[in-house]
Amino acid sequence: MRTKILSILFLFVMLSACKRETPEENPLSGNWYGFDADSLYYELYISDTMIILNHETMGIAEYVYERDGNRLITTTPLFFERIWTFEELNDSLFIISDTLERHHYKKLDIPHDFFKSVGDSIALQDFKEAFIMRIKSKTVEE
Repeated sequence: MRTKILSILFLFVMLSACKRETPEENPLSGNWYGFDADSLYYELYISDTMIILNHETMGIAEYVYERDGNRLITTTPLFFERIWTFEELNDSLFIISDTLERHHYKKLDIPHDFFKSVGDSIALQDFKEAFIMRIKSKTVEE
Protein backbone atom coordinates (compact mmCIF):
# COMPACT_ATOMS: atom_id res chain seq x y z
CA MET A 1 0.00 0.00 0.00
CA ARG A 2 2.79 2.39 0.94
CA THR A 3 4.55 1.66 -2.38
CA LYS A 4 1.40 2.54 -4.34
CA ILE A 5 1.01 5.83 -2.51
CA LEU A 6 4.67 6.69 -3.09
CA SER A 7 4.34 5.72 -6.77
CA ILE A 8 1.26 7.90 -7.21
CA LEU A 9 2.92 10.76 -5.35
CA PHE A 10 6.06 10.41 -7.50
CA LEU A 11 3.96 10.36 -10.69
CA PHE A 12 2.04 13.45 -9.55
CA VAL A 13 5.27 15.33 -8.76
CA MET A 14 6.78 14.38 -12.11
CA LEU A 15 3.70 15.43 -14.08
CA SER A 16 3.53 18.71 -12.17
CA ALA A 17 7.19 19.43 -12.85
CA CYS A 18 6.85 18.61 -16.55
CA LYS A 19 3.83 20.83 -17.05
CA ARG A 20 5.06 24.11 -18.41
CA GLU A 21 2.70 26.98 -18.63
CA THR A 22 3.31 29.17 -21.61
CA PRO A 23 1.98 32.69 -21.50
CA GLU A 24 -1.10 33.15 -23.63
CA GLU A 25 -0.16 34.80 -26.89
CA ASN A 26 -1.96 38.05 -27.57
CA PRO A 27 -3.55 37.85 -31.05
CA LEU A 28 -3.86 41.64 -31.10
CA SER A 29 -0.12 42.27 -30.79
CA GLY A 30 1.42 43.50 -34.00
CA ASN A 31 0.83 45.92 -36.83
CA TRP A 32 -2.61 46.42 -38.38
CA TYR A 33 -4.18 48.74 -40.94
CA GLY A 34 -7.65 49.97 -41.77
CA PHE A 35 -9.66 52.75 -43.38
CA ASP A 36 -11.96 55.19 -41.65
CA ALA A 37 -15.41 56.20 -42.89
CA ASP A 38 -13.83 58.79 -45.23
CA SER A 39 -11.56 56.08 -46.73
CA LEU A 40 -8.47 57.58 -45.12
CA TYR A 41 -5.74 55.06 -44.33
CA TYR A 42 -4.47 54.47 -40.80
CA GLU A 43 -2.42 51.94 -38.89
CA LEU A 44 -2.55 50.47 -35.41
CA TYR A 45 0.52 49.28 -33.56
CA ILE A 46 -0.58 47.09 -30.67
CA SER A 47 1.58 45.92 -27.78
CA ASP A 48 0.40 44.01 -24.69
CA THR A 49 -1.27 47.07 -23.14
CA MET A 50 -1.12 49.92 -25.63
CA ILE A 51 -2.55 50.81 -29.02
CA ILE A 52 -0.84 53.49 -31.09
CA LEU A 53 -2.98 54.92 -33.89
CA ASN A 54 -1.09 56.50 -36.78
CA HIS A 55 -3.64 58.28 -38.99
CA GLU A 56 -3.03 59.79 -42.40
CA THR A 57 -4.39 63.21 -41.39
CA MET A 58 -4.72 63.18 -37.58
CA GLY A 59 -1.23 61.88 -36.81
CA ILE A 60 -0.46 59.73 -33.77
CA ALA A 61 -2.79 58.97 -30.85
CA GLU A 62 -2.34 56.48 -28.04
CA TYR A 63 -4.77 54.31 -26.11
CA VAL A 64 -4.40 51.90 -23.24
CA TYR A 65 -6.47 48.77 -23.64
CA GLU A 66 -7.52 45.58 -21.95
CA ARG A 67 -9.40 42.54 -23.15
CA ASP A 68 -12.31 41.22 -21.16
CA GLY A 69 -13.58 38.09 -22.87
CA ASN A 70 -15.12 39.20 -26.16
CA ARG A 71 -14.75 42.88 -25.31
CA LEU A 72 -11.98 45.36 -26.01
CA ILE A 73 -11.89 48.29 -23.60
CA THR A 74 -9.87 51.28 -24.80
CA THR A 75 -8.98 54.33 -22.73
CA THR A 76 -7.49 57.63 -23.89
CA PRO A 77 -4.94 59.60 -21.83
CA LEU A 78 -7.89 61.81 -20.75
CA PHE A 79 -9.67 58.68 -19.41
CA PHE A 80 -12.32 58.52 -22.11
CA GLU A 81 -13.29 54.86 -22.17
CA ARG A 82 -14.88 52.99 -25.02
CA ILE A 83 -16.08 49.38 -25.05
CA TRP A 84 -15.92 47.40 -28.28
CA THR A 85 -17.12 43.90 -29.12
CA PHE A 86 -14.99 41.54 -31.17
CA GLU A 87 -16.93 40.29 -34.18
CA GLU A 88 -13.88 38.42 -35.43
CA LEU A 89 -10.31 37.99 -34.23
CA ASN A 90 -7.63 35.86 -35.84
CA ASP A 91 -4.00 36.20 -36.89
CA SER A 92 -4.76 38.09 -40.13
CA LEU A 93 -7.75 40.29 -39.30
CA PHE A 94 -9.96 41.55 -36.55
CA ILE A 95 -13.30 43.34 -36.59
CA ILE A 96 -14.63 45.36 -33.65
CA SER A 97 -17.86 47.28 -33.22
CA ASP A 98 -19.82 49.28 -30.71
CA THR A 99 -23.17 51.04 -30.92
CA LEU A 100 -21.68 53.86 -33.02
CA GLU A 101 -19.32 52.24 -35.51
CA ARG A 102 -17.55 49.18 -36.84
CA HIS A 103 -13.84 48.81 -37.70
CA HIS A 104 -12.18 46.19 -39.87
CA TYR A 105 -8.40 45.70 -39.52
CA LYS A 106 -6.00 43.61 -41.56
CA LYS A 107 -2.58 42.44 -40.46
CA LEU A 108 0.28 44.55 -41.79
CA ASP A 109 3.46 42.63 -42.51
CA ILE A 110 6.27 45.11 -41.94
CA PRO A 111 9.75 44.53 -40.50
CA HIS A 112 9.59 47.41 -37.98
CA ASP A 113 6.83 48.69 -35.78
CA PHE A 114 6.22 51.83 -33.77
CA PHE A 115 7.30 50.30 -30.46
CA LYS A 116 10.64 49.11 -31.81
CA SER A 117 11.35 52.30 -33.80
CA VAL A 118 10.31 55.01 -31.36
CA GLY A 119 13.53 54.72 -29.31
CA ASP A 120 15.77 55.30 -32.32
CA SER A 121 15.30 58.59 -34.18
CA ILE A 122 16.71 57.28 -37.48
CA ALA A 123 14.56 54.16 -37.33
CA LEU A 124 11.53 56.29 -36.43
CA GLN A 125 12.14 58.58 -39.40
CA ASP A 126 12.47 55.56 -41.70
CA PHE A 127 9.28 54.17 -40.16
CA LYS A 128 7.39 57.43 -40.81
CA GLU A 129 8.57 57.52 -44.42
CA ALA A 130 7.52 53.91 -44.89
CA PHE A 131 4.10 54.82 -43.43
CA ILE A 132 3.65 57.47 -46.13
CA MET A 133 4.59 54.91 -48.78
CA ARG A 134 2.08 52.43 -47.33
CA ILE A 135 -0.62 55.12 -47.44
CA LYS A 136 0.06 55.61 -51.13
CA SER A 137 0.13 51.92 -51.92
CA LYS A 138 -3.01 51.06 -49.89
CA THR A 139 -5.12 53.87 -51.34
CA VAL A 140 -4.31 52.63 -54.84
CA GLU A 141 -4.85 49.01 -53.80
CA GLU A 142 -8.23 49.37 -52.06
